[in-house]
Amino acid sequence: MNHVLKQAVQWRRNQLPELIDKLRSLVKGQEADADRAICGRGDFSLRREWASHRRTVDEWFRMKPGHRQKVIEACFRLPGVPTSTSSDGAVTVPTTPGGGKKPHQKKRCRTERTTSRKCVQQLHCTQPDVEPDSDADFQ
Repeated sequence: MNHVLKQAVQWRRNQLPELIDKLRSLVKGQEADADRAICGRGDFSLRREWASHRRTVDEWFRMKPGHRQKVIEACFRLPGVPTSTSSDGAVTVPTTPGGGKKPHQKKRCRTERTTSRKCVQQLHCTQPDVEPDSDADFQ
């Protein structure tokens, strides 16, 4: 896309109003390519997942502009993010998988015991007959 934009401005600096006009013309060209893809014409085609949105050229030209716009919006609408709404309906937030969970947190069985590092160290320190490790035997 960057290369196409640079070709449109002929690799030169432009004033902002000229750049905006060129961007608008590029967007209109992309929209025309998208319309051709819906009709099965042009350089682009719809993927199998969106094949249900394909229309024939005759259907396309018989449609009113408002109906064409609805077909285009239905075809190129991005998939929505799943949301969760509060019980009173006042707040809607996007739902994220693992939301509210710390990173790398494990889901454990309810009956599984957990131990912390502090408890393990205390258990080793309470045994009086165990001598602390020394490096005497490595010398």
